[in-house]
Amino acid sequence: MALKILADFGIDNPRDVSIEDIIYALNIPLKYSKLTNCDGRIIHGDGKSLIVVNDNIGFETRRNFTLAHELGHYLMHRADLIQHLDDSASLAWFDTKNKTRISQQEIEANTFAAEILLPSHLFKEEVFKQPFDPGLIREISDKYNVSRSSVIYRFIEMGNHPICVFYSKDNKVNYWKRSQDFNFKIKECTRIPPPDDSVAAEFFGNGTIYPLNESKQEISKSTWLEVKEEYADDSFYEYCLVHSGTNLAISVIWED
Repeated sequence: MALKILADFGIDNPRDVSIEDIIYALNIPLKYSKLTNCDGRIIHGDGKSLIVVNDNIGFETRRNFTLAHELGHYLMHRADLIQHLDDSASLAWFDTKNKTRISQQEIEANTFAAEILLPSHLFKEEVFKQPFDPGLIREISDKYNVSRSSVIYRFIEMGNHPICVFYSKDNKVNYWKRSQDFNFKIKECTRIPPPDDSVAAEFFGNGTIYPLNESKQEISKSTWLEVKEEYADDSFYEYCLVHSGTNLAISVIWED
């Protein structure tokens, strides 16, 4: 559906037009308003629907993804949309193992948003033969004006470098997801705080946020992984994307 919309409007590259313009071109009502504890929602009434987006979202990339996410809900789920508020959890690619109706709709809306903002064929061109690096994530995010978290999760699916991502909120690991070629055993870590020697633990423990030039932090292989003792201190790396306002951290781990 995302690709069809781009094709219908003759858009070869989403950088050429804003997602807001697409919403208006589709004659979908859109309003910016102050929302509490959420980034976006859809309001129904008298056979009509209205997309409402928080006018206090600090980052343009996050606002764009919220707009695209709500557009996905509007087009795909309007007839059977489960009423909810879209917050940092629903907009960060909820655990795909949890197949409830609400999470399935979130997965579909996030997939739609990622594809209309940065189609798969363009993403594959951007990461072709590129190893994972925080700088690459930021470069793609800024180039296409999409959220860093969405770029990270697309890298899991279409990147050329094995990575594993851990989503933590309020000092507990909610879930993890890894690329198919990430052939390491993950420690049992869900529903408990991140490992003490992880970058995520530094954030939750004392609010540490590393500057951009230090976002690639060296950690031990055994920090997140089950490994033999002789390999425990081998070098791995962790990039932790944090949202202080919502107390969440998205940790990417990888080996050079």
